[in-house]
Amino acid sequence: MSSRAVCLLLLFSFSSLAVKRGDFKTCSQSAFCKRHRAISSNTNGYEVDWSTIEKTANQFKAKLVNNENRLQLTITGLTEGRLRVQIDEPEETAIRQRYIPTQALAGDPVELAFESIKEDADQAEIVNGDKQAKAIIHRSPFVIDLLNGNGDLVTQINAGGKLKVDLFTTRKEGVQYPDGFWQERFKSWTDSKPFGSSSVGVDITMVGFRTAYGLPEHADSFSLRSTVGSTDPYRLYNTDVFEYEIGNPMALYVSVPHLLAHRKEATAGVLWLNAAETWVDTQSAESSKGLFRKMWNTVVTDDSTPNFTSHFMSESGLVDVFFFSGKSLETGPTPQKVHKQLALTSGVTPLPPLFALGYHQSRWNYRNEDDVAKVTAKFDEHDIPMDVMWLDIEHTDGKKRCTKYFIWSPIHFKTPKQMIDGVAATGRKMVTIIDPHIKKDPAYKVYQDAMVMELYIKNADNRTEYEGNCWPGTSKYLDFFKPKTREYWISQFAFDRYEGSTENLYTWNDMNEPSVFSGPEGTIERDAIHHGGLENREVHNIYGLQYHSATFEGQLARTDGVDRPFLLSRAGFIGSQRTAAIWTGDNAAEWSHLAISSPMMLSLSVAGIPFAGADVGGFFGNPSEELHVRWYNVGAWQPFFRAHSHIETRRREPWLSSEKAMLSMRRSIRERYALLPYWYAIFREHAQNGMPPMRPIFYEFPEEEKFFETQDAWMIGDALFVHPVVTKGATTVTVQLPERDGNKTAQWFDYHTGAPQLSGKQTISAVLYESPTPVWQRGGTIVPTWQRIRRSAWLMRADPLTLLVALDEDGQAKGTVYMDDAKTHAYREKDEFVEATMEYRSTSSSTATFTSIPVGKFEAKNWIEMIEASSLLNDLQIRGVRSSPVSVALKVDGEAGQSHTGWKYDGKMQKLTLRKPGVLITKQYSIELFF
Repeated sequence: MSSRAVCLLLLFSFSSLAVKRGDFKTCSQSAFCKRHRAISSNTNGYEVDWSTIEKTANQFKAKLVNNENRLQLTITGLTEGRLRVQIDEPEETAIRQRYIPTQALAGDPVELAFESIKEDADQAEIVNGDKQAKAIIHRSPFVIDLLNGNGDLVTQINAGGKLKVDLFTTRKEGVQYPDGFWQERFKSWTDSKPFGSSSVGVDITMVGFRTAYGLPEHADSFSLRSTVGSTDPYRLYNTDVFEYEIGNPMALYVSVPHLLAHRKEATAGVLWLNAAETWVDTQSAESSKGLFRKMWNTVVTDDSTPNFTSHFMSESGLVDVFFFSGKSLETGPTPQKVHKQLALTSGVTPLPPLFALGYHQSRWNYRNEDDVAKVTAKFDEHDIPMDVMWLDIEHTDGKKRCTKYFIWSPIHFKTPKQMIDGVAATGRKMVTIIDPHIKKDPAYKVYQDAMVMELYIKNADNRTEYEGNCWPGTSKYLDFFKPKTREYWISQFAFDRYEGSTENLYTWNDMNEPSVFSGPEGTIERDAIHHGGLENREVHNIYGLQYHSATFEGQLARTDGVDRPFLLSRAGFIGSQRTAAIWTGDNAAEWSHLAISSPMMLSLSVAGIPFAGADVGGFFGNPSEELHVRWYNVGAWQPFFRAHSHIETRRREPWLSSEKAMLSMRRSIRERYALLPYWYAIFREHAQNGMPPMRPIFYEFPEEEKFFETQDAWMIGDALFVHPVVTKGATTVTVQLPERDGNKTAQWFDYHTGAPQLSGKQTISAVLYESPTPVWQRGGTIVPTWQRIRRSAWLMRADPLTLLVALDEDGQAKGTVYMDDAKTHAYREKDEFVEATMEYRSTSSSTATFTSIPVGKFEAKNWIEMIEASSLLNDLQIRGVRSSPVSVALKVDGEAGQSHTGWKYDGKMQKLTLRKPGVLITKQYSIELFF
């Protein structure tokens, strides 16, 4: 069979397949999961050997012992109310060091000396240096209580007594080992375990919590359900799953073992730092104090309490848990504080270039350069904004040797630089796909270079190079744990290496779990060897991050760090947000997949990965026109907005639908572009404090229990409440708007019209084609928008702003507008940005003031003023004004106030519009209103 035939067979043999569940392990088929899950409470009997306690300024150490093992416990104090608990093999007896995925962290966590350590015969009490967290270590049985800064018990480690660590060992004659301890078979594959089973596990209880969230990625509900006694545990094991099922805890492409729990009075989180395959059993229940009554009575007074229990089980690594329990001096523990602690630990998404927040058009595949040019022109013909054209694997050298990355097809993409320049001339960018499998072909330079430099992953023998099948046929896989591999990969993105590339070409990393069509469970063998002798089982879930972070560094290096990179990755782990956006993979054109996209993104958001999206329209299959339109209605209000589809589906560009469908899609896309200044500002906010742009309702309304399990509505920043239609045939949506906003009555306004909206439960019209996506603005907020919609975000970057001001119950509102050059790192390195803090205050019954105070060095360019001036305040629309002003005065940079007559009041809508104040956002100004 020819090379081309092999390639086509691989391309299409997977194209019509839904997920085959039998190709993926269940817990009962995983030897270590089966053993850990079978543990009943306190069968392992660990206690603390009090004679081994060691104390330093910021660490508490002791040995844990039972009848079989001796383990090392280390508790470390960290800044911002964080504690780290590690349970490992003692260094003096371990035959092999356990892997800690430090690459997932945003640098070494900053340690903090303890405030105090007290101990008696039965327990030790540790108070963190900032007094925002406390740990109580119980001697026997071994349990750790974790208390927040208010003194509330919020988390327990090993309360169920399920701590289990399989020590690295050598095989001994005459010893009876459990099934699968030294070797394990699944279907036709055999997994060798030269050091025996090295699994670890422990139970973690979120005390007093009924609901918990996180553990992405799963196509399941946002609030985690109970798996104990009902289904398999949630599985975290990056693999390639075709057309995944809804409501299934099976593994997908991303693994982030972070769990967050929330109740009215408290929020807590845990991060399980482990890159091996992990299963998590969960249970929400009213639990008696039972065995631990004595220790609980000091902190929990009721006879029973709701608990959310999770049992983490990993194939290797160590027990390494970060404890988060944010305490605000003003408001007590909040989701925002816990999220900030997570951000300090695993990092944030750096501010993306502005174009990345626009609309992306993708397909497997656009056929050739002419196809790209025609599609680009059609967007302009139909007045639809678009920022990025994407090319899938067919753009590579594929005539005789398919899928050679960094090499363009000499038939279909003969002049790539001219093509990219042509797209860039319209203010747009391009993205090409680059995957980690390297076609085995001595004539392919990348393959040959990696062979000579020994950059490939090796088989279990640690001598021969690992091979597997993917799009090119027989392929080898680069070892990104090897520094030389990373250096080589980074160099490939240089403009003189990646021929035809320009600064307007960005990257898409797919298949980076890594996907291996011929491998067990669609990925690489567990006993394959990476640099340093690491088994794949130890590092599997972080491989995708290692790959996309090297790509990020390559994009960064090609402009000597001047331009901001942008790349999209399918696989991810803790910390992936620092270098990649994530999409939810191979979804389907089905209503259930549309509905589950938002819960999946909320789960990613609370786990620290905010720049996420789903393929609009569904990757597999052909959506009905209704589904297609509704998906645009939803996608425009999610962080990453890209349409993408399979090679065997019908073409789906908006103008190929009916006129009314195309107009509805266009309206959604244009609504996205109008809101780009706000999206940009809240991504800037995320980069500063970790808060995700797309948020669960309870992040902003933490005391309203009715929103604790809401997954069909969300907040964008702190200002916008979104509740789209995701049900076939629906013409209305039942929405529940929060009724209390702190100690105030919540105020809401229709985002599109400014009309006041009652809070509480109500039915809202959402007629297909006719109605915009149901969105409301929260009283007390200011939302910056662009109302002059152009063909791309880049061309709008200096346009006038319209501010939407929505007043709260007291007639107040606050907001921020942020602008920079939209492209480079000058905002970070040279303070070349402008960030204006805006506030509307009702100063008396007859006066109000709007003020804007800017900081930063970014200045509007003179040439921009020639096209109606750069960064001008175009309109000021104030919602919730109960009477018409008598006069309005504008004062700029302390100059004498000038009367402003360009205003209009709508009493029915309670809306005041100030037309063209004409002041630059780089200026400090105030507007006085007299009623």
